[in-house]
Amino acid sequence: MSDTLRKESVPIIDAYMHVGSPRFGTAEQALAACDLWGVHAAVLVLGPRVPDIAALHSAQTLRPDRVRTIGIPYGDTAEQRLVSADACLEAGAIGIRLQGNEPIDNPAVMARLGEAGLWAYATDPLHSPRHTALLLDWLARYPAARIGAPHFVSPDLAPLDTPLAEGLVRHPRFHAILSRQSQKGSREVYPFGDLRPWVERVLAWCGAERVLWGSEYPVIYWRGEQIDQTRRWLLDLQVDLPDGAYTAISGGNAQELFFASPAPSATIRELPNWLQAYPQPGPVPLEPTASVDLPMDVYEPLFDDYVQCNSPDAPLTFSDYCVRQLCERAMALRQGAGSARCPHKGEATT
Repeated sequence: MSDTLRKESVPIIDAYMHVGSPRFGTAEQALAACDLWGVHAAVLVLGPRVPDIAALHSAQTLRPDRVRTIGIPYGDTAEQRLVSADACLEAGAIGIRLQGNEPIDNPAVMARLGEAGLWAYATDPLHSPRHTALLLDWLARYPAARIGAPHFVSPDLAPLDTPLAEGLVRHPRFHAILSRQSQKGSREVYPFGDLRPWVERVLAWCGAERVLWGSEYPVIYWRGEQIDQTRRWLLDLQVDLPDGAYTAISGGNAQELFFASPAPSATIRELPNWLQAYPQPGPVPLEPTASVDLPMDVYEPLFDDYVQCNSPDAPLTFSDYCVRQLCERAMALRQGAGSARCPHKGEATT
């Protein structure tokens, strides 16, 4: 394989970054992360229980040349979920993320996406034969619509061993997004060699032209990972890729799919009261194996400072940052000081 991590002739594009305060950060922070880690453009996706639709609008209006956005159908009823999906689309989203039974439970949202020729970002497309058949039927019914499948990796080939699964993955408008590798059930340490058979089959069925890379920023920080590591993973896995495949997966495919046309128009509507008062997300784990969870009012200021301290030149895991903050704070308290300093760059924090 001749591809390397050298400076590619095509842009590096992240097909799956999260955005939305308080859990996933602001649009400005996501764009700053792109600048810091050499990511030219990104698809920013709202996360569960964080209906920060204003962040979608802000991201696209700030950098329409570098950002596309994906919403979520928030709400307790099908009617509410259609209202929130429409608000995301009006804010400039090119599609909606659906997980679990959401494609089944929201036919009106699926119809809205299909009629407009937009994206369904389906995180569980092979969850059951019913799920897979529904998505295949949706693609057949709406010839301009597309499916993106985040986290499309597994150490178990069984979900692929059905005619329905093969039909979906081979479909020319199905796009596998390689993300969240370390939390997809691998029984090995990095680079998770037991995921290789899955990746090889997906590449054989999709071809490199329908495979994308996604970092899942900032969730990667909760796993002790960095953006460049998630992109390098495919090389470290030592999958046999033809010439040009790695650069296509790292950005060339996304450039053609998401950025070949101008950004959609974006307006922000006043959200209904029930959506403005949506329940706050749960705590953030300090690291995957830790029993320490950080409530939002603790996590948010720590995250705000962490992204200022972390850098490609001196990467720092989020858990190490928190431990060092505790150590610096303890030292400051012993010395009678009222503030600590950023343990990585010496910047003042409180």
